[in-house]
Amino acid sequence: MGLILAVDIGGTNSRFAAFQVGADGKLVMKDKIWLSSTAVDSFEELLSQLAESEFPYAPQDFDMTVMALAGPVEQGVYCKPTNLTWAVDITKGSSVYGFKKARLINDFVAQAYACRTPAVEGASVIQQGTFAPEGTLGVLGAGTGFGHCALVPCSGSFVPVPSEAGHITFPFESSEELDFCAFVKDRKQISYCYGDEVLTGKGLNSLHLYLTGEDLTPREVAKKMAEGGITCDWYTKFTARCCRNYALSILATGGLYISGGIIAKNPFVVEGPSFIEEFTRSSSMSNVLNNIPVFLNNNEDSGLYGSALLGVLES
Repeated sequence: MGLILAVDIGGTNSRFAAFQVGADGKLVMKDKIWLSSTAVDSFEELLSQLAESEFPYAPQDFDMTVMALAGPVEQGVYCKPTNLTWAVDITKGSSVYGFKKARLINDFVAQAYACRTPAVEGASVIQQGTFAPEGTLGVLGAGTGFGHCALVPCSGSFVPVPSEAGHITFPFESSEELDFCAFVKDRKQISYCYGDEVLTGKGLNSLHLYLTGEDLTPREVAKKMAEGGITCDWYTKFTARCCRNYALSILATGGLYISGGIIAKNPFVVEGPSFIEEFTRSSSMSNVLNNIPVFLNNNEDSGLYGSALLGVLES
């Protein structure tokens, strides 16, 4: 097996890594580098920065390149990331960029594939549950955006099911929550309220502003949440509710993995009893929810491992 270039382009950072398959059959990361997604105005400029960096490889050095992006992917060659001003088009990837073989995937497809790699070996158990080896596996998480993906077993392997569930109507329940929904809609001038505007960094800003009147950066809000308080209570409840809905939507008996930068940096959101209380709160499906294993994966290289695994499978 030759070299695989794994790329994870997010709304904040773009990660590049070179992988090979070790003698034990496991993925081995040889080198990696992080670059800023927001400091460039195009994919071409990002690759130019990569070439000028200390990363010791060029695109033509790799037998397979897999790039994960935070947005819907068209035919494996085009993606306009949801939270970036520029797009990636590798229709002519060989002649323009030097790729021998390349493919684009959604960033949470990469997160889902990562659950079959060493990337999740250190994942924390949030709920033990009962693991079903042939069950559907789900991944979701919030950072700059709010992503979802499922891995469905199929003929001894698995099929990824991408999703843009971060853009479906958010599951507000009480009148007070609906007042917050109206606040977000008016503030952001959006037609309906969805997870990408509630659980992401910008969502933290909106939630804390609505509850306390303080207009703080997401980092500042997270620091306050670490001390407890109403913003932490609401954010935990909202996170657990979205986890519950997705787990039931795909029947995640193969486990539900929570990833994304916000929870990775603020694990207290899912580690307390209030998270599981909300996750399992159901008048009809509590038994199912109590049996679903829930994990926190705070490995920020997961998207790279997932992209690399797909590269191995398609080489």
